[in-house]
Amino acid sequence: METKQELLNINANLVAEPKFSSFEKDGETVEVANFTLVKKYGKDKEYINCSAYGAKAEVAKDFNKGDFIHIFGYFKERVKEDKTYKNFIVRSMNKIEKQENKEEN
Repeated sequence: METKQELLNINANLVAEPKFSSFEKDGETVEVANFTLVKKYGKDKEYINCSAYGAKAEVAKDFNKGDFIHIFGYFKERVKEDKTYKNFIVRSMNKIEKQENKEEN
């Protein structure tokens, strides 16, 4: 039985540089980008933990701390040791505001 996920569009700022990793699935390597966005509501803040897989993870390689990011996807919850973890699974994403940054080597 598959539950229908509510697809959402969210615009928020990148808290820190994305972290990249990979895993094996069906004999293939799948790239993963994990990052956190912060959305401000007046004095309140909401932190959104995001995961992007495969080719979508490549897009995050151009993201820098503080960038304003648009994400589209859905929330997925999993329970581990009596704790519920909520993660946003990214279907598509892009940087909204292009800022000129000095390239760091």
